[in-house]
Amino acid sequence: MNTKKANWMFLFIVASHAGLSLLVSFVPAIYEIVENMAVNIVVSEITIWLPAVLFLAAGESRPVAFCGLKRVHVSTVLMTVLFTLLLEPLITLVNALSMLVTDNTVAGLGPQITQLPLWGMFLGIAVYGPFSEELAFRGVLYRSYRQQGNRLKALLLSSLLFGMMHMNLNQACYAFVIGIALALLVEATGSMLPAFICHMCVNGLSVLLMFAMDGMDTGAMEQMMEAAESSLGGEELLLVISVYAVIATCSTPLAGCVLAWIAGREGHREDLRELWRSRKIKGDRLMSVPLALGILICAAVIVLQLVL
Repeated sequence: MNTKKANWMFLFIVASHAGLSLLVSFVPAIYEIVENMAVNIVVSEITIWLPAVLFLAAGESRPVAFCGLKRVHVSTVLMTVLFTLLLEPLITLVNALSMLVTDNTVAGLGPQITQLPLWGMFLGIAVYGPFSEELAFRGVLYRSYRQQGNRLKALLLSSLLFGMMHMNLNQACYAFVIGIALALLVEATGSMLPAFICHMCVNGLSVLLMFAMDGMDTGAMEQMMEAAESSLGGEELLLVISVYAVIATCSTPLAGCVLAWIAGREGHREDLRELWRSRKIKGDRLMSVPLALGILICAAVIVLQLVL
């Protein structure tokens, strides 16, 4: 699959997302349907995995082989979970930094999510969502972009698109960091499976935290939600940033060590080295009109949310 087809796929994903948002805003009947969080998750993720499936079906390569759906060692799975836990402080730090200028989008959805059964939300947010997004972004976009030679550029661009696809500044910031980590796992293992496991752990922890907070007394719950949604940069938020900056400074290098171990276990340590060396390769041009349009739409939606 070449980069031009991958760029068209990204534009279709963005256009589907934006189109769905417009329909929800202007068609009351559709709004009543997707107001249910379970339906919302199912429909929104269809706009991600369906374009990926269609583009894979239209390609010349075998979809499973192209996406890198290969088995890994059991120890790699366990170390991937550890890798994710060590990255959580960095993700939280970036999330908190973005809250200096915008609201916490996921925290605002907490009451809607916790109204539904835990098992259903876990399957939807921590399994179905990561599968759809990994198929599209690490399975198609990153795999397509890395073929042009400069793997580092492919990693950064696919991670940027993964962040922007969320179409809000808060999620875009920490999703960019997560996207980099997921692409590194793909390079370290040669498989999309560890990236899916890592993504599932990140989302699953968020879901479990929401339901844990929902079990607290109402007063404490409201105070924590107000602090989570605050974009004023109060003393509590600055304290969170300071604490997680210290923790992330220690845990992120450890995550790097775990990643190196995983690469050695799977026999892909040289691929990680090649990722850095490839920065000197000029490679083919990745930007095209469809990709520029997709980025422009995402940027416009993000800016409008900040302004309005």
